[in-house]
Amino acid sequence: MTRTSKIAVIGGGMAGLAAAAGFDDAGFVVELYERQSYDSKGVNCGEAMTAVSKIPLEPTVENGFLNPLPAMEVEVYDGIDADRHRTGAGTFPAADTYITDRNVVEQSWAEQLSEKGVDIHENQSITRTDFHEFTDEYDLVVDATGQPSLSSKALGTTNEYSGYMVALNSDVEGDFTELYPNSRIILENYTGYSWAFPKTSQRANVGIGWTVSDRPNDYMKALREACERNGWPVPSQERTNVAIIPEGPSLDPDRTHLPEHSVVRVGDAAGIANRLTGKGISQAVESGFLAAELANRGQLHSYPDRLYQRMKTEYIFATVVRYFLETRNPKVLGAAIRAAAGIDIEDVDRSPSTVLLRLLRHPVLFARIFSRRRVLNRVYGGMTNQWELID
Repeated sequence: MTRTSKIAVIGGGMAGLAAAAGFDDAGFVVELYERQSYDSKGVNCGEAMTAVSKIPLEPTVENGFLNPLPAMEVEVYDGIDADRHRTGAGTFPAADTYITDRNVVEQSWAEQLSEKGVDIHENQSITRTDFHEFTDEYDLVVDATGQPSLSSKALGTTNEYSGYMVALNSDVEGDFTELYPNSRIILENYTGYSWAFPKTSQRANVGIGWTVSDRPNDYMKALREACERNGWPVPSQERTNVAIIPEGPSLDPDRTHLPEHSVVRVGDAAGIANRLTGKGISQAVESGFLAAELANRGQLHSYPDRLYQRMKTEYIFATVVRYFLETRNPKVLGAAIRAAAGIDIEDVDRSPSTVLLRLLRHPVLFARIFSRRRVLNRVYGGMTNQWELID
């Protein structure tokens, strides 16, 4: 690849925007294709953004960064019934974190890139035929289309993905003065969680998500009941968004770069969202910039290994925590939340060694977590790159 190499970025979400920014900064010729118009793009998932300083935008209200989050409150309950009991709670600082209007963030970033000379094609839905033509026309295609990715569909390999969450969320208006400016995540003894992310004292994003195995028959009924038991305004069905959130790592790391097709995958297309929560914005941004950085150095071949080494400890830690949701053990999970309280919320995901050190201060709890064979199997599976080993 040279400075005259042409790069096509397919998908104009956070991962695609980061890739376009990174390749443009490195001096490549970049074109970005987004299937919607940024003016009308309705996105209200992934609105709690951590590691905001990695995004090259001023974190202003005009750019979509509404609430500089002081802390995330996490609560654990033993069920969803009226007589449920709270088994643990903790407050986690959230430096460098904002609750956003994500559609505004994306539009502001796209406008910035356009002003810098990136050719942005809106309302361009790229087909499988187009994909094959792009791999001939461009020197590199960056697939930022989500999961399953366009490259998987075009190459007939959609079965290479596994694991996803179904999530419902909506912007609602109401009185959030009791919670604002903090946000809240609630674990309720199913493999998933509900949340309230206040943008102002009178507006918030509320939602609930489940792994496929735990999803209910009636999504809206479950969302309404979650809002009611947690004291949040109930959104209308018309204003509720249904999202599929991939859980990484559901893609073989070696599949994130396909040199035979001149394709590299970033963000959800690379299957790198958090295994427990589906959280993937900071991961998506990191992957987009990393792909550009390595291409600029002539080291794109090292992208899969570099990407997954960065994510590895997060994946392992997330599968361990997820075990206690899957096996319905809210007491242990509640105790772990109490023990880890006070650690920055991004460090919980991205630097789990800080959590392990905290747990070591509680040897009985540490033993309750890591003396289980299936937990050790998950740790071993992650250490040896057997990413789908979760039993």
